[in-house]
Amino acid sequence: MGRNFQKSNIYSIDRRYDQHDDRGSMDKGSIRNRLGQKRVGFDVGPRGGGIQKQRNHRDNRDNKTNLNNKYQVLQDDDTLFEDRSQAGRSRLIRGGRGGRGGRGGRPLPARPMPGGHRNPLTKSFTWYKIKLRSGSKYDKTLMLRELLNRSKVKFVPICYQNLQTDSVFYVEEVDAAKAIRELSNQIEMPDGFSLIITMEATTPPHVPVNSELTEKIKTEMSRRYNVEKKALNLNAFHKSFAGEEMYAPLWRSNVFCKVVEVIIENIPDVQAIDLSNNKLLNVDPLNADFRRKVTDLRILYLKENRVANISYMEKLKGLNLTELNCSGNPFKDRLGSAYTDRIRSIFPNLQTLDDKPMPKKIGFDEDSSPTSNSLPVTQSKFAKSSEAEALVLQFMEQYFKLYDSDNRQPLLDAYDENAVMSMSCFGGRDSMKDYIEDSRNFLKIYHENRKVRLLQTGRLPIVSFLTKLPKSTHDPTTFTLDLSFTSSTFMMFTVTGMFKEREGSEKRVRHFNRCFLVVPRGSGFCIVNETLFITDPTSENCRKFQTTSSMESLKNASSSAQQATTSQEVDQATQRTLATAFSELTGMNLTWSAQALSENQWNYDRATTMFQQAKEAGKIPAEAFVK
Repeated sequence: MGRNFQKSNIYSIDRRYDQHDDRGSMDKGSIRNRLGQKRVGFDVGPRGGGIQKQRNHRDNRDNKTNLNNKYQVLQDDDTLFEDRSQAGRSRLIRGGRGGRGGRGGRPLPARPMPGGHRNPLTKSFTWYKIKLRSGSKYDKTLMLRELLNRSKVKFVPICYQNLQTDSVFYVEEVDAAKAIRELSNQIEMPDGFSLIITMEATTPPHVPVNSELTEKIKTEMSRRYNVEKKALNLNAFHKSFAGEEMYAPLWRSNVFCKVVEVIIENIPDVQAIDLSNNKLLNVDPLNADFRRKVTDLRILYLKENRVANISYMEKLKGLNLTELNCSGNPFKDRLGSAYTDRIRSIFPNLQTLDDKPMPKKIGFDEDSSPTSNSLPVTQSKFAKSSEAEALVLQFMEQYFKLYDSDNRQPLLDAYDENAVMSMSCFGGRDSMKDYIEDSRNFLKIYHENRKVRLLQTGRLPIVSFLTKLPKSTHDPTTFTLDLSFTSSTFMMFTVTGMFKEREGSEKRVRHFNRCFLVVPRGSGFCIVNETLFITDPTSENCRKFQTTSSMESLKNASSSAQQATTSQEVDQATQRTLATAFSELTGMNLTWSAQALSENQWNYDRATTMFQQAKEAGKIPAEAFVK
C-alpha cells in the first residue's frame, strides 16, 4: 500500500510529518542520522579508519552490547600486521553473530586444504610483504640503501621485484617489518615525493625451480664450498639471494632436492655439510641414493631447524657420521634424556653431538680382548666372615639341589612359617610367558590389590608357588655370592647365576638373582624373606654357559673313562677321545693335548690342573695352540 503518512502528507510549519522515516530529522538544514553526527577523522581505530561517527554517551551505553553481539570487530593489534584500504564499516569475520545467511554464535568450519590437510607452511611460516608505492620508477639500490641505513632493525630483503608501478620484497622478522613500515613518509625521493611503505603478513613467496634459478643455485653453492676442507656451508641458504628477484629456500622440497642433486653430480666427495637455519621440516631429500653416492660425509649440522620427530632422523641411518649437531630442533626437547641414546642408535660411530663429546656406551658384556682400561676381574664371592661363608655355601648346595630336583616339596623345611617371598621378571611377553603373569614388577603393576595378591606369605604358599615354576638345572660355575650382612641373629646374602629350563621345547637359559634373609633356627637357619628376579642372559653369558655345560659333560665322560682304566694301560680309542676332549677344553691342538695327557698318565683332572699352572706361568709355547 505504500507509506502510511500520518493524517496528511502536506507539510506544515506547525506540524512535523517525518515521524515514520527514521533516517533522521530536519532541523535548521542539518542532517543527523541515528548513529549521531558525522565527523571526519584519520585515526585508525577498530572501525578501520576513514569516517568515524560520534554518539552521545547514552546511545553508546545502550547500543554497546547489541553492537558487540552483532559484530566481531578486529582488534587494534590486527592492524599491526597489515595495511587495510577498507574504511568505514567494521568487517564481519568468521564466527560473528548476524549477517545474511549466517547462524548467530556458531563459527563456520574452516575450509580444508586439498587432501584434508592444512598447509604446514601456512602454520609454521609467517613472512611480511613490504610494498613500496610507485617504487618501480626509482632506483632499487638507492631505495634499499636508504631503508637499510634508516631502519632500526637490520633485515635481508628477499625476492625483490617490480609489480606494475610498485616494488615489493619480503622479510622474515616481524620487528624488521615494523621498523620498515615506520619509515613510511620519512624518506624523500629524488622527485620530491615521500616514499610510502605498507606491510602485510603473508606466507613466503613461491619461486619455481627453473633453469635460471638452478644456475644461480650452482653459482652460490660453488661460492660457499671450501675445496681444501671439502666443506659445504648452506647455513641460511635463502639469504644469499638478498635483493634479487628470486631466491632458493631449502624448506621447499623442490629446492632441497635440486641442491642434493647438485651435490651428487658435482661434489660427491664432500665431507661436511652445514644445513643450519633453513627452517627444514624434514631431511627427506637426503635419501638412499644420496647416502649411497656421498659416502665420505662425516660432519652434518642441522641446527635451528624445525624437525619435529626423530623418525625423520632415522631415515639418515647408514651415514657414517662422526659429528652431528641437531640443537634447536623440536624433536630434541621431546626426547629429553633419551635424546643421546636414540641418536647413538642411528649413528653408532658418532663421536661429537651438539658440540659435545659423545659419552661412552655403557655395556654389561665382558670384553674378550682386555685393554689397559678394562674393568677389574670379577670376584665370584664376597663375604665378611669365613665362618658365615661356609654356612651359606653349605646352604646353597642343599637348597639348589632340592630346587633342581623333580620334587620341590622338601623345601618346606627351608622357610619360616611366616616367611614372605615375591618373584619379578623382565623381558618380552613371549620370552617370559612362564613367569610374567606372576611377576611383581612395580613398574608394570599399578593396582594395590594385585601387588598384595602376588606377594607369597607363609611357607606352604611359597613352596606351592615355586613348584609351579619350570623345572630347572642351575650351573654352580656361574654363581656369585655377596654376603653383605651377618650377625648372631640375622644374615642377608645374594646369589646370582644362570640356570637352564628342563621343560618345554626351547629349554631356555635364564639369569637369576635371589636375595635371602635368614635367621638361626635349631642347628641351622631358615628363610624369612626372599626376592627372586629372572631375566634373559646377555649373549656373552649365554655363550659361556653353553661352553661350560659342554666342558662339564666332556669332563664327566673322561672321568668315567679314567675310572674304568685305573691302573691299566689306556687303549688308543680312549686316548683319542680324551685328547679330543682336552683339546676342546684348553684350545691346544691334538698333538699337544695328547702329550699333556700322556705326561700325566692320562689322568684328565691332573692334566687340567697342570695345564692351568703352566698357562699362568707362561710356559706353553704359541705353536701349541696352532691347529
